Amino acid sequence: MTASSPVSGLLSSPGTAPSPGTAREPSPAPLTLPVDEITVRVLAVPLRERVPMSFSSLTARRTVLVTLRSGDLYGTGESWVNHPDWGWRERLATLDGIRPHVLGADAADPPALMTDLAARLHGVARQWGAPGPLWQALSGIDMAAWDLLGQARRAPLATLLAERAGHRGPLPAAVPAYGSGVGPTDVTRLTERALEQGLGAVKIKVGFGEETDLATVREVRAVAGPDLPVFADANQAWDLPTAERMCGLLGAFGIEWFEEPLAEDRPAELAELARRTGVRLAGGENVYGAEACAAYAALPGLAHFQPDPAKTAGVSMSDTAGRRPGTARLSPHCYSAAPGLASGVQLVAAAPRPGLVELDLRPNPLRTGIATGPRLTSGGTLTVPAGPGLGLDYDPGAVDRFTTYRTTSTETEPLPC
Repeated sequence: MTASSPVSGLLSSPGTAPSPGTAREPSPAPLTLPVDEITVRVLAVPLRERVPMSFSSLTARRTVLVTLRSGDLYGTGESWVNHPDWGWRERLATLDGIRPHVLGADAADPPALMTDLAARLHGVARQWGAPGPLWQALSGIDMAAWDLLGQARRAPLATLLAERAGHRGPLPAAVPAYGSGVGPTDVTRLTERALEQGLGAVKIKVGFGEETDLATVREVRAVAGPDLPVFADANQAWDLPTAERMCGLLGAFGIEWFEEPLAEDRPAELAELARRTGVRLAGGENVYGAEACAAYAALPGLAHFQPDPAKTAGVSMSDTAGRRPGTARLSPHCYSAAPGLASGVQLVAAAPRPGLVELDLRPNPLRTGIATGPRLTSGGTLTVPAGPGLGLDYDPGAVDRFTTYRTTSTETEPLPC
């Protein structure tokens, strides 16, 4: 699963200037990375206890890994399939439909590849009524293309993103993180875990009704005291009147930002909530497409923009949106496996307005057991992997243990019905 050595001759190295009268060496050919092969894997780990959400429950840890091969180089990305339980089946079909457009394409410019694929498939997704599944599939391809480019360039993703934006200075070796997933169950245990790990903030899950939400924040404050920064994530559970009331009730406990208090396709209502309450907003994990991301990132009151590189925007659009004028910090949503977390860390390291990286406090073997990558320090930061691409070192045996389905293809024709 780890990438092999970059193809010989693709990287130029500094040399001496030619002496007068000697022929100049020809300029190196532009880097090209034609996609020769796509491998799609479904990984799954059943949960002993369901993780409650305001809209459903998580019954298993699942993800879809997408690996692109160009020559003897490999790049791996992730496509989010947490919900619904059958989402992985749809993702296999969607990726199979996209495959003919990816094989043979040049992955050396991931944003251009992402733009081209989105343009080709936008009409189909609109007619299908399913822009979400399309963007989730494209996000996995885009992340894999960036990882592949990093292998070829022998450079970490953060360096590639910064250089593309014209930044040549040093990048941070670690980025700040916060613990998420607290409540409505296991509140004390998860809050204590965040404190033990040195994390500087926690995020609680709300949207379960006034009584339950208030009990969650009271229990967090009883464990952590009044000074620990606490964020609240409603997962789009409220309407505007409910959000206004709950922001007031929970805000009395020092909530620093409210994440997805309303449906994310209602930006006007989100702006109105910020105007009425003055609360700091966070969101973006369910905003699909470049135009929608740009508009959302400019919302009044938005303190943290949270695109999910494995779900809504890939690496390319997450980085682009985080560089737009404004004040919102880039704090990617990360509730997935190792590639999603690694890409989030790399994005924050390269961001002009860096925010925080989300670290789920509940166990997730697909994040911690299939690869080594970002490391949590005693100071509550995550190290930025220095290896090429996402900087992950995969354990092939672990990947195989969690794999429930795998397909590899070099054929441009879709699978027969």
